[in-house]
Amino acid sequence: MKKNAFLAILVIAVIGLTANLFTGWFTLSKNDRIASETTKSLDTIYLDKWMNLKDSTIHGKFKEQEGEIVKNYVTKNYMTYVSDTLAPALNIAQEKIDELTRANFNLDGQLKATKTELDANKKARVFYESKYMQIVSNIQDSTVDYKYNAVVDIVKYKDRKWLLGKENTYIDISSPDKNMKINGVEHFKKRIDVKPKRFGFGIQGGYYYVPAANQFYPAFGIGVSYNLIRF
Repeated sequence: MKKNAFLAILVIAVIGLTANLFTGWFTLSKNDRIASETTKSLDTIYLDKWMNLKDSTIHGKFKEQEGEIVKNYVTKNYMTYVSDTLAPALNIAQEKIDELTRANFNLDGQLKATKTELDANKKARVFYESKYMQIVSNIQDSTVDYKYNAVVDIVKYKDRKWLLGKENTYIDISSPDKNMKINGVEHFKKRIDVKPKRFGFGIQGGYYYVPAANQFYPAFGIGVSYNLIRF
């Protein structure tokens, strides 16, 4: 009997440790997380760039990480811009920023002239046009008038490496314009701790003891719980 009870406790402990390993059920406190983050170099994001074979567009994908302090997750140069320009423009403190993303793109391609015409002053103008860009070259005064219709797609989704693996959040950034190619990204998302609800419903499992038989028996069922203290 004691042996069975010990094995049951051991199995539950192993399940709990395994769940924590893959799902991160048990986490550090906020102060501990801040202390841990400041010791790590998190100011670079690995950007997985890939080409969509259907339309030849370039995508950039990265795994989202949640943290406590903006400067622990973005580069020093970008942090200077955030503190000196972006936050003041929004009239907010850095601590109020919940999520921050900057994507860097290169625009690289070639346009052919579509037409040439004379304006009202008999000055030659050459037109270059595509679906996303319109350029007019003024030959007489050596100037260019241009317009670019920037389109960026940002997709956030969750995925697992395997069936029982930890579920991660990924962000994919791309543009339908083949000439617009992503080459870097800065990203920060504040971790928000959600307090457990007072009431909860769930499936419960364990053992119960029958004195008459002097035995432990496994039991499963649906239970209701109430949290007296919420952290």
